[in-house]
Order: sequence, then C-alpha cells, then structure tokens
Amino acid sequence: MQKELDCRSLILPFVISVVLGITAKLVDVPYITCDFPIFDDIMRRFGIWVWAAALIAVRSKTPLLAAARSFAFFIGMLSAYYGYTVLVLKFFPGSQIASLPFILLIIEWDLTVFTDGYYTVQDKLLLFIVYLCMALSLLAAIPAKKKRLFSLVYGSLISLVLILLIQTGTIVNLYGKLLNI
Repeated sequence: MQKELDCRSLILPFVISVVLGITAKLVDVPYITCDFPIFDDIMRRFGIWVWAAALIAVRSKTPLLAAARSFAFFIGMLSAYYGYTVLVLKFFPGSQIASLPFILLIIEWDLTVFTDGYYTVQDKLLLFIVYLCMALSLLAAIPAKKKRLFSLVYGSLISLVLILLIQTGTIVNLYGKLLNI
C-alpha cells in the first residue's frame, strides 16, 4: 500500500512538468508570444523552475519523497521540452550538445591540475591521460566527422574563454566552491 502511494505521488509532478515543458517550448516561439513577451521571459528563467521544484519538495512528506518528486518533475519537464524540439520541430543540435562534455572535461582538468597545488608531476600526467581518454572516447562516439570536429573546436574555444575568465577573476569558479561544500 505504501509503495503504491509513493509511486502515485510521483505521477502528478511528472504530468505537470510535461505540460510545463511543452508550454515552455511553445512560448519560445515569437509569433505565439508577440503580444505578451513576458511569458517567454518568465519561462526561460531558472527561478521559475526552482520555485516549482521547491513547491513540490515542500509539499512532500519526507525528504526522500521530496527528492524523488523533484527529480520526476525535472525529468518530465526536460523530456517534454527537448522531446518537442526533436520530435515536432525536427531539430537536434547534436554538435552543440556534444560540445558541453568537452567543455566540462577541459575546465575540470585545468581547475584540478592547476589550482590544486598538491599534485605531483606524475599525478598531473596521469590526470591528463585520463581526461584525454575520456575526451577521445566521447569524440569517437559522435557519429559524423564534421560534427566531431565542430564539437571539439567549439568545446575547446568555450573552455579556453571560461578558463581565462576564471583565472582573471571575472567569473567565479563555481566548480571549486561546489567541491568545498
């Protein structure tokens, strides 16, 4: 009985998030929101989604249920948003999506090796080899050669810009702050 109740309590946040995900995608279209552009502005902000997840979490009876319901909410919302993009609009920006892991790998390696002073030369070399292997395996998994090159170049350029901005103090190194929680 309790297990069924918990599974049923995940359905409502999931269904609501699917509706909100499709709504968010629809208000991305300028001719739909031309009279009320504020709707597009609201739905593209991160705060509205944090607010919705917070409401779901607060209305949950246990912390575990709050986490599960919030997770179901985000899975439903993202699946609907990107599912609509791929299935209805027939658009899949594969090379840009593939660039994101390259950005993460390059920045994480740089921040790990050059900001943490306790690594030896051998440790730095080993980390370089590990990150290089991860990047090459990701590169090999991208189907089209043209997309491989674009993803690698795009990801590398964005990474270099972000690393420079972090080193100059223009932006905050959130990665380091998250590790120190």
